[in-house]
Amino acid sequence: MMPNRTKSELAHLYFNPKTHKDGIPVRPIENTMRAPTTNISNFLDEIIRPIFDNKCSTTAIIDSASLIKELDKYAKR
Repeated sequence: MMPNRTKSELAHLYFNPKTHKDGIPVRPIENTMRAPTTNISNFLDEIIRPIFDNKCSTTAIIDSASLIKELDKYAKR
């Protein structure tokens, strides 16, 4: 889980403008693909993801298949 010192980079922060909104606010985007914390982030995601998916499956759209299933249930009401 140790980061590779020769390939690690600092995270890059950039901003995408929201041109569809008044005043053109920006959305911050942080690229952390080669950041030193990527490995620990992936490790924690493996641990937390099953809990999140279990608890939020009734309130969140996880993927396109779950969206279709929820829309189908809604249409049958």
